Amino acid sequence: MKISYKVLQKYIPNIKETEEVAKDLVMHTAEVEDIIYEWKSFDNIVFWTIKNLEKHPDADSLTICKVDVWEKQDLQIVCGGSNLKMSQSVAVAKIGASVSWHGEETITMKKTAIRWIESNWMICAAEEIWLDSDYSTNDPKAILDFGDLKAENGTNLAKLLNKDDAILEVDNKAINHRPDLFSHIWIIREIYTINNEKFDFEFENEDFSNLSDLWIKNQITDVVKRYIWLKIDNVANIDSPEYIKQVLSSAWVTSKWLLIDISNYSLYLYGQPTHCFDADKIYGNITIRYAKKDEVFTWLNDVEYKLSTEDIVIADDEKILALGWIIWGKESSVTDETKNIIVEWAHFDQAVVRKSAKRLWIRTDSLNVFEKDILPEMPIRWVSLIASELEKNLEWINVTAYSDLYKNKQKTITIDFDLDFINNLIWKKYEKDYVLNILNNLWIEEKDWKLTIPFWRKDLNYKADIAEEIARIDWYDSIEATVPRINLWAVIQSNIYKIKNDARNYFTDKWWYDMYTYSFVNEELMNKALWNTEDLVPMKNALSEELTHLRWSLIPNLLLSLEKNIRDFSEMKLFELEKVFKRKGSDIEESYSLAWVELSNKDLVYYDIQNTVSNFFKTVWIPKYMYDICKTTPSFAHSWRTASIVIRGKEVWTIWEIHPKVSNNFWINNRIWYFEINISKIEDALYSITKAKEVSNFQENNFDLNFVADKSVKNKDLKATIEKTDSKLITKVELVDIYEDEEKLPWKRSHTFKIFIQSLEWTLDDKVKNELINNIVKKVEKKWWELR
Repeated sequence: MKISYKVLQKYIPNIKETEEVAKDLVMHTAEVEDIIYEWKSFDNIVFWTIKNLEKHPDADSLTICKVDVWEKQDLQIVCGGSNLKMSQSVAVAKIGASVSWHGEETITMKKTAIRWIESNWMICAAEEIWLDSDYSTNDPKAILDFGDLKAENGTNLAKLLNKDDAILEVDNKAINHRPDLFSHIWIIREIYTINNEKFDFEFENEDFSNLSDLWIKNQITDVVKRYIWLKIDNVANIDSPEYIKQVLSSAWVTSKWLLIDISNYSLYLYGQPTHCFDADKIYGNITIRYAKKDEVFTWLNDVEYKLSTEDIVIADDEKILALGWIIWGKESSVTDETKNIIVEWAHFDQAVVRKSAKRLWIRTDSLNVFEKDILPEMPIRWVSLIASELEKNLEWINVTAYSDLYKNKQKTITIDFDLDFINNLIWKKYEKDYVLNILNNLWIEEKDWKLTIPFWRKDLNYKADIAEEIARIDWYDSIEATVPRINLWAVIQSNIYKIKNDARNYFTDKWWYDMYTYSFVNEELMNKALWNTEDLVPMKNALSEELTHLRWSLIPNLLLSLEKNIRDFSEMKLFELEKVFKRKGSDIEESYSLAWVELSNKDLVYYDIQNTVSNFFKTVWIPKYMYDICKTTPSFAHSWRTASIVIRGKEVWTIWEIHPKVSNNFWINNRIWYFEINISKIEDALYSITKAKEVSNFQENNFDLNFVADKSVKNKDLKATIEKTDSKLITKVELVDIYEDEEKLPWKRSHTFKIFIQSLEWTLDDKVKNELINNIVKKVEKKWWELR
């Protein structure tokens, strides 16, 4: 939002310097991101009159101009302007001035020679000093001609053209909760309050109740809470007065005609979008309704939009006049021939308006203000402002008709005045008179310990809001820093909290990139992952077309990250630990998920990934887990190359390889490896405490055994058979290697196990070891496995 310092000066006689005003706003109200000094663009650019013209001896397109600098001395300038003439009033850039060279690059003026003729300054075209919007021409070689403008030679152009303002750029995000601050008048009110004064200002508030009614039908009162039309006859599209142009200029809006400028004046001065229709272009009855499916609407700039049944429109019997406070139609727009107008104001549901604008990819200043939810009690002031301004500038106008559809009136908000609550919350001893003075300056009235909130402050609803206003205006730095008045007990860390830290430390130590992707997906992304959005949680008010549903898995967005970086990195390891969302009946189930994807040129195999996951489980103290056949394979996974991870009997997600079709959909030709674990499902299993057991005084021994079995035999079953042979002597069984070769071992697989043995009572000799081996082999052979 842009605020004109010159407009502020008009209403604040004793205003501080620009930088101090900006500092006050930063400290008390909102962030001022920048101060733009208009005059800096015109530094060393002055008004001058051409005294003499001569043809350049070596260039037919160039002219030697002389301007009268001081008595008995002329200054020579070589210029290529096509419209040069004697006694012409022009803009001259002196040495050191910054100009836009042919509208392409900014250069600093210096003394030079053009085709061997000395040239000291430069006579400027409009585009070279950023005035092409104010002084347009069809001739690209024409210089800026001020016509009959009278001024003293050497007058600075900024002062002459009223371009000597300072514009304060206020950060919109800092005031999103304050729709009342999106204009000059409200910022002026803040400045007065900050300086311990009350802004003595009353809005225009004319009474139109005695006028005849304009018949309007509102079919959607639930989303259009108020709608006003005011008909004014005998108008004319004349040039706007300077004070209106000044307000528009601060917002970088070019002045056109009064009937167009007056709406923008209301927006940027009062903070209220309004619009003027040509009344003679409106036919029949007026209806406020939802658009029909695929109904076409043409904007002022000739762009056509195909509407949906969720878009609010204002229509007569023949056409759509406006799209619910976003844009207005061309067919009912005012022109320089307009004689009668209708002024419009409305209060639409902010969510509906924003949704329409998002879907149609439209962004306007009026929408920016309106989607903050300007309250319905405001409009009559704005309509009155336009009527008053037109009466000032067009003496012969006639206000003839008025309609105000306002069924559900805005309620007055009252809050208990609790000084003790304010003092305790801010932790400062305020006197009652001091607090009431601040509230009075904010137009908050107190009576019988009740505070009446002004109709424009939608952000004030609770006692804490009042306390915040006191602290904000009094200034936070005036509050003495104290030790927090709470008991600081030891914080109990949940397993989820601990695994989030341990997982990030574990994977980043191995040079894997920690990702933070959006919590949203869309139909296009899910289709690329061979999934759809039917089972996903949809967003009622999506941020954009790319963010329409809550994600159910971290993998699709990680694949999207691979796709975006594939050109720069041939190998990548990405992981993320964040929430996913799943439908569970009418509820939404949130859970933490840990996902990892790897793009690599090496031939990574299942057991390498399994080893990575196993080492991670050791880090988070999960001693017992297993890998099993997938009952349900995720859409993005290769069905023959995916296993499930099972902990305490629960399948906690899957591991191994992304389906080749999915890889190709993301423009990746290499194989992609992955795993994903539902952390919430294993929360109870994390950081398991192992029971202490007696330590043996005798040496541990180990040996390897290799078995050949059908591929249908599972490692876990073979391992369990070995462990049960002698649970007292066998302390641990580890899978060391798996070997497959269709030629040497058709339809079979070789499993190598390392078996650890130890006794608490004696040292184990070879006799005991051999006997145990024989027993193990017999146990295994009973299940038709064989020792290799």
